[in-house]
Amino acid sequence: MLSLMALAMIITDSSGPTPCPGKTTIEVNACFAARFVEADADLNRYYNMAIQRARKESGTDAAHGLVQAERSWLSYREAECSAAYEKYRGGTIRTSMENGCRIRLTHIRTYMIWRDWLTYPDSTPPLLPRPAIDNALSDGRG
Repeated sequence: MLSLMALAMIITDSSGPTPCPGKTTIEVNACFAARFVEADADLNRYYNMAIQRARKESGTDAAHGLVQAERSWLSYREAECSAAYEKYRGGTIRTSMENGCRIRLTHIRTYMIWRDWLTYPDSTPPLLPRPAIDNALSDGRG
């Protein structure tokens, strides 16, 4: 919980993302699904770079630890966002709530991988740019 509070404190733009447009549930859900695909692709790019760095600079134990952590995190994301879906199971908003959860958690995880695995304690530039986290704690509902 403390990490989430610290993450919230470093967010500089609190305006959040643009809400998903659409006049129908299907259109809104398609927007959320596309946003999740983009967020997940970014996460995979940062994760793969982190694995490369861990293997190169820290060895197989560090890389194995990161792989295990990512597997655990993926299980957590699935459980958390499935619970969000179940919370709203009786309504048409259930899918957008589930995808909103997945988007938020994925943005936060991407940032954490960048911070913990792709930056340096000195002035060396990070291996990838700092991911945008201005909307990591928002789900796009506006």
